[in-house]
Amino acid sequence: MPYDAVLFWFRRDLRCDDNAGLFAALQQARAVHCVFVFDSEILEKLTQRRDRRVEFVWHSVRDLQRDLRALGGDLYVLHGAAQELIPRLAIQLGVGAVFINHDYEPTAIRRDDRVQAALGASGVALHTFKDQVVFEKNEVLTQAGKPYSVFTPYKNAWLAQVNAF
Repeated sequence: MPYDAVLFWFRRDLRCDDNAGLFAALQQARAVHCVFVFDSEILEKLTQRRDRRVEFVWHSVRDLQRDLRALGGDLYVLHGAAQELIPRLAIQLGVGAVFINHDYEPTAIRRDDRVQAALGASGVALHTFKDQVVFEKNEVLTQAGKPYSVFTPYKNAWLAQVNAF
């Protein structure tokens, strides 16, 4: 195994089953620590104090923690700026890498870039995995290698690729 210990950072993927990044982490490390961060940079932008989306996430995180404990693991649940907390926890745990599933939101991409830079400065790798989509944006392209601009040809190409499996 390439790593003694790694950190898997749950984000939109609050499940143990069918989780590409978690599976990869378990395959590549003797020990896998798990974490979820209630990111203050996201939460501070919410306009209402009580938000049903946050309540849903909170319940999902609680269920995930229960599931991980039933499997013999656990889940760190943190609150703060993820771009600071993830590198700090990775260093505290002495992991060789952090594993995540891709997040496609522009703010998440910028956050992940900052996390990767901070981890890299400490000698910790960041590995990302396709998980929440069937095809990445560059996997279904026109014959000219460009993104589709009309839906029906895109749909047909998408279905052709799915059916090729």
